[in-house]
Amino acid sequence: MKIPLLLCTILLVGISIPLYFGKCSNMIAGYHDLSKDDKEKINKMRLCRVLAITLDIAAIILILGANSIIGINDTIILDIVTLIIGTILSQIVSKNK
Repeated sequence: MKIPLLLCTILLVGISIPLYFGKCSNMIAGYHDLSKDDKEKINKMRLCRVLAITLDIAAIILILGANSIIGINDTIILDIVTLIIGTILSQIVSKNK
């Protein structure tokens, strides 16, 4: 097993746990910079949950890569694609209030 991948997995899961409960939304890039009126247009719980799920999927992919179930190059590519798709989905889902 590769220790750095497992440490990143622990970090991602640790960040996603408060996000499931709608906490730490100020950690989300760009959200803490919005004005109060713009924040009211966004469903904070949906945004946090979509990002938490995205982080957990990325953590699962890292675990698979650490156990050599998938290759390191495939792990990196799948994680990047997962984070891009999660970012796009969070923009779409959170604005449907």
